Amino acid sequence: MSNTEKPKSLKRSVRRLAQIVAHHKWLLLLVVVLAILSTVFAIVGPKLLGNMTTEVANALIAAFTTHTAININFTVIGQIALFLLVLYIISAAADIASGILMAKVAQKITLELRAKIVAKINTLPISYFDRHKFGDTLARITNDVDTILSNLSQAFTQIISSVVMLVGILIMMFTISWQLSLIVLATIPISTAFIGIVTKKSQKYFKATQDHNAEITAQAEEVYAGHNIVKAYHAEPVMTKKFEAENKKLRDNSFKSQFTSGLLFPIMNLIGNFGYVFVAVVGAGLAVDGKIAIGDIQAFIQYINQFNRPLAQLGQTIGLVQATFAASERVFDFLDEPDEPSDKATAELPKTILGNIECQNIVFQYESNDSPTIKNLSFKAKAGQKVAIVGPTGAGKTTLVNLLMRFYDLKSGKILLDGVNIADVKRSDVRAHFGMVLQQTWLIDDTLRENLRYGKPDATDAEIMAVAKMAGIKHLIDDLPHGLDTNVSEEHDILSAGEKQLLTIARAMLANAPMMILDEATSNVDTRTELAIARAMETLTKDRTAFIIAHRLSTIRTADLILVVNDGDIVEQGTHSELLKKKGFYFDLYNSQYSD
Repeated sequence: MSNTEKPKSLKRSVRRLAQIVAHHKWLLLLVVVLAILSTVFAIVGPKLLGNMTTEVANALIAAFTTHTAININFTVIGQIALFLLVLYIISAAADIASGILMAKVAQKITLELRAKIVAKINTLPISYFDRHKFGDTLARITNDVDTILSNLSQAFTQIISSVVMLVGILIMMFTISWQLSLIVLATIPISTAFIGIVTKKSQKYFKATQDHNAEITAQAEEVYAGHNIVKAYHAEPVMTKKFEAENKKLRDNSFKSQFTSGLLFPIMNLIGNFGYVFVAVVGAGLAVDGKIAIGDIQAFIQYINQFNRPLAQLGQTIGLVQATFAASERVFDFLDEPDEPSDKATAELPKTILGNIECQNIVFQYESNDSPTIKNLSFKAKAGQKVAIVGPTGAGKTTLVNLLMRFYDLKSGKILLDGVNIADVKRSDVRAHFGMVLQQTWLIDDTLRENLRYGKPDATDAEIMAVAKMAGIKHLIDDLPHGLDTNVSEEHDILSAGEKQLLTIARAMLANAPMMILDEATSNVDTRTELAIARAMETLTKDRTAFIIAHRLSTIRTADLILVVNDGDIVEQGTHSELLKKKGFYFDLYNSQYSD
């Protein structure tokens, strides 16, 4: 139990959550007023019931002492009962209204949090996603925000009503008997001390519960996304064992958090019962001495029962509050992640981009690496050239094109676009002039039309079909049941891997950027489809500066410039025929694929 991680920034999370809650202060004020009204009216009830009891008791005592008929004033009792009924109806209405308003406030707060999270995702650097699991981020957006939503709406009104009820009951108790009230007050420090001890012990378990819940979400997402691989390698027992181990940690921490917070109710109830016994003994003595009416004793006993209830509710609410703070800490930790470094924007790109690229002694190192991935790399690519980047796995090919797109910033050196250092230009301006086709196709869950015009939202159907014809997928669109209105996504099997790749090429064509990056665009398809994709790529890269990463060297033999990358540096560069004549690294690489 001692190994469980404690919350790192609880006070900061509470403060941040309070700031967001304060945005809805007027609605919250109305919730507070309604909760107070509901509680106050409920508090008055036992006193009125005591008055009714006293009225009946006095009539019975008078009849017994004077040996006359019992004369109960039912008119007074009826008036009290009617007034009591009205109070209870008003109390219930105010309670319902406060609950509805608080639910509305909680929904607004979670809406604001989710909007902040989505906005934050768009400002995070690519390096964040290198370090964090997708499932963990997903859990913060869903599980943690839902925890805040459900607990906040329930806990806030409970806390308000419980506090008001405690104060109101104490006032009513003192109006009946200050001696009996002091007995009840004596139990409060004991209860408060116990609440403090339990809260301190259980908070770390609530935090650990949220963390393990996020890990389970990440595992579930991972297995779901790769379920074919899991089945192919018969890895179900391994993944099940891994899940069960994490699930056991979740169960253990969830049990500890619920168990420690659950101790509050029975122990506070026990403390309250001790107070109840003392009140019964002392109250009996006061009644015998005539210092307190019988109805007041009955009302006071009811108040004791009511007094224990808000204390117990506060104890239960503490568990909800702790879970809320644990979830909010994870959400705010995510929102506090560093954004992409701000753009200097000290320069602007030319209005017409030609596509001349020059790298001057660039050095780059990933945060998780001990040594640079790109080491003092330099080259020039002229406008309209087709530049191929080849080399063994891990040589730095994909890293190089990521640097061209400013997904990462250089450690040193310069990348010039038409003579302008891209580090001095807004990232969005740099990226707007690049089209990109990756090894892994990515489709949004929407119509084929929306997927094709993802990079040009205002494209017309005529423009889309013209590009589809150039990319060789017009016949595919015509054969689909609903044409451009056909719904597609990564999970749908309506399109083959090659068709999805052709679709992403058509999307890049439609965006019509002056420079293109193609990262292993033909690696996942058969030879026939590769030829179709190669033809589409020829059309895509025509009259554009294009950077092509390829392991299949047959696809880049016509490149204007081939950069041979190894261990983070360019070891050779030239055309296909020039590099073969050198009989160096490229020669060996090429012959390893085409030894005949």
